[in-house]
Order: sequence, then structure tokens, then C-alpha cells
Amino acid sequence: MRRTTKFAVVAAILAAAVYVLPQGKRAAELHMAANDPAKLSELQLDRVFTPDYARGEIGRALAADDVELAESFVALADERGVPVPDELRARLKEAQSPSRIRIRMARSFGRGFATGETGDGAGLLGAAVGDLIGWGDVRDLARESWHAVSGQEVNKFLAALSVAGLGVTAWTYSSMGAAAPVREGVTVVKAAARGGRLSEGFVKSAGRMLASGRAERVGVALADLGAMRGKAGTRAALTGLRETQSISEISKIARLATARGRGTLAALKTLGRDSFVLSAAAVVAFGWLLGAFVNLFLIVAAIQQGFIALVRKLWPSRGLRPTQLDAIA
Repeated sequence: MRRTTKFAVVAAILAAAVYVLPQGKRAAELHMAANDPAKLSELQLDRVFTPDYARGEIGRALAADDVELAESFVALADERGVPVPDELRARLKEAQSPSRIRIRMARSFGRGFATGETGDGAGLLGAAVGDLIGWGDVRDLARESWHAVSGQEVNKFLAALSVAGLGVTAWTYSSMGAAAPVREGVTVVKAAARGGRLSEGFVKSAGRMLASGRAERVGVALADLGAMRGKAGTRAALTGLRETQSISEISKIARLATARGRGTLAALKTLGRDSFVLSAAAVVAFGWLLGAFVNLFLIVAAIQQGFIALVRKLWPSRGLRPTQLDAIA
């Protein structure tokens, strides 16, 4: 009976190893990639970015006339070797026709220039042109001032960005365009702030840095954000900004954009914060890692006990005491 119980325990440990050890290996890979957004997103996408998922997302984006998102999913699928049906590629090509692109761009540019509201590259270009000539920042300051006079809620962060934007605009002209990435980063943050797409953590982090005299670090982060928009597109920059919880995380989404390019928006849409930080997945990953270590320990212990039993059975006449057998093992 005792031997049967031991055999059952060993069998259960080995059966668990088939499932636990691969999960533990994945957990170790996730932790090692914690500071590498490109590798981290790759590992996370391995589990969810299936052909069915890609087809579904591309189809839904095209149905909503969201060409930028569809393009991003196709780019990510091509990068990962995931097949995209010819029918979806044909629909995307039709949506990219010059006439439809001109209509969308004109509409978005005008809205971005007039109101600062943007969701794509043309809209951000319109907002950026408005900011570059000073109109955008003055418009936003006037709007927030009116809110204050009329007793409405004032977006203090947006007002502060508009004041800073006027200074950055002057810096851009005086530096012969060297400060353009910072100016573009301010425009992206303003667009996100206007649409309520900034996390509370990000706003507080920016406020702390500015209050403590670390404006230079904020400037570097804004330049990274402007460069990210150039690599991955406006929507990717805005989506990534919404997922960040601090100024320091902008460098991570910028590195993600460098690695993923136009597929960045699709990666952010699929994974959210998990595409560039080890957040909620870290707890689960740590559990699997711990489970893998425990399972390995139990396997080693079972092998040791089996070796002792085998030695006792093969050489009973040697008269070895249990303590000696333990020492051999």
C-alpha cells in the first residue's frame, strides 16, 4: 500500500511537470524581458495573436473605416508571418484609394487645425500647424479661460501645456527647428489631454517633475513621444500615452515603436500596458515560476528516494545502513 501511494505521488509530480515546467520557462522569459519592450511584446503576442484573431481585428477595423488600425494589424501580421486573406487585403487597398484618403485627410486636418481634436496623422498635422503658428496654444488658453470665467471645469493640465507650448514654439523658431520633436510631443500630449486620454498617474508624474525642477527630463520624454509618432503613427502615440502611468514610461513605448514600427498600434490595441511593461502578468508569471521551482525540487527528491530504494534492493548483503545510503545519494 505504501509503495502504491509513493508511486501515485511520483506519477502526479511528473504529470504536473508536463504543464508547470513550460509555464515556468515562459515566466522566466517574461521576467528576463521586463526591461525590453520589443521582446516582452513578442512573448505576449505569441499567445494571443493568432490568424483568427488577426482576421477578426482587420475585418472590424475596415468595417468601421478605421484604415490606420487595419494597416497596423496587417503590418503586425506580416511581421509575424500570420497569413492575411486576400479579400481583406483587397478591401484595405480599396480603402487606401487616393480619393478616399484625400477626403479623410482634408476633414481631419481641418478639424485638427480648428479645434485641436485629432485621432489620426492628418488631424495631428492640423493641430501641429496651429500650434506652430501659436494659434493652437492661444485657442486652448482662451477656451480654458472662458471655462474659468463661466464657472465650468478648467483643464489645468491643458492650460499649463498651452503656456509651455508657446515657449516651445519660440524655442523651435530660435533653434532653427531643433526643438521640433519637443513641439510635436507637446501637441500629442495636448491632444490626449483634450480628449481625456491621459492617465492620472501620468499627469501627477509630469507635475512632480516640473515642480522639482526636472523640466529637462520632461522635454526628453516629449521628444521621444514626437519621435514615436514619426515611427508608429499618431494613433499609436495617443494610445501608448493613454496606457502610460508616468513620464518615465514614455521611453518604453518609444522603444516599442522603434521595434514594431507601424505594427505598434495593433500591439497596443491587443496587449495594452502588457506590451511594454510587466504589470498584471508579473504576478501570474511569478506564481508559475515558483511552481516550476517547487516541481523541480519534488522531482529531484523523488529521484533521490528512488535511487536509495534501488541501492537497497540491489545490494542488501553489503549491510549498508540507511545513513550511509543517504550519504551516497
